[in-house]
Amino acid sequence: MDRSILVGTRVGLLAQHLRDQINLVKIAVSEPENLGGYGNDLIAQRLLESLCLPGKAFVDVGAHIGSVIAGVARCCSPSVIIAIEAVPAKAEALRRRFPNATIHGCAAGEEDGEMPFFIDLQRSGYSSLYPRSDREQLQEIRVPIRRLDDLVGTETADVVKIDVEGAELAVLRGGKALLARDKPTIMFESGPEEVGDYSKTAIWEWLDRADYDVLLPNRVAHNDPGLSCDGFLEAHLYPRRTTNYFAVARSRRQEVRARARSIQKMAVA
Repeated sequence: MDRSILVGTRVGLLAQHLRDQINLVKIAVSEPENLGGYGNDLIAQRLLESLCLPGKAFVDVGAHIGSVIAGVARCCSPSVIIAIEAVPAKAEALRRRFPNATIHGCAAGEEDGEMPFFIDLQRSGYSSLYPRSDREQLQEIRVPIRRLDDLVGTETADVVKIDVEGAELAVLRGGKALLARDKPTIMFESGPEEVGDYSKTAIWEWLDRADYDVLLPNRVAHNDPGLSCDGFLEAHLYPRRTTNYFAVARSRRQEVRARARSIQKMAVA
């Protein structure tokens, strides 16, 4: 069954909730060392769907089948949802499913151009500009590359989600002006694999120079100075502390902390 059919529907939301709860129990029983990491990913999902301020833009880089778009549309009132998806068939499906969102059929990168893109025929969520060495059934296509600065344009971005299978730093470099102007909160995926020149050390150093702190999802709502570079690297070791990290502009840290506490129904001190 095509899972995208259920995205954003009541049946889909119930199925997702049940899946999350079943996975939580399974991990608690058979892989208790991974329970913290899975819990952090659930917190990340909840924050991501609700953090965007009303009247500002939410940007989804690597929109896949639209699960995040549906969650944001349900929980927030953004001025616009801007989604970027490189796989042509997925981009077209997103346009049909979310007519009020702005969908860009391309990949986001450092410079405008065109590059090979590898569609994973077994697990489409792993499709990427930089295929994993352990994937076998890949379909190579060519896709346009555009800079995030140009794709967002004059919209004021409040939250940016980046899930592009290892090329997150390329997206950030192509959005340098956007980050300097709007200071959006960023949620980015970071797994244990190194991809090309985009090392984990490099992404932490880039964010640090841009005046961002990198936080675990369960620390966004608390007084936390952010991970050091060594702490960020350590978080990737097995058992991983999370798959998704938040980068919060230092100038907005207290504001974002208060909003996260409200979303998680904590007392806002």
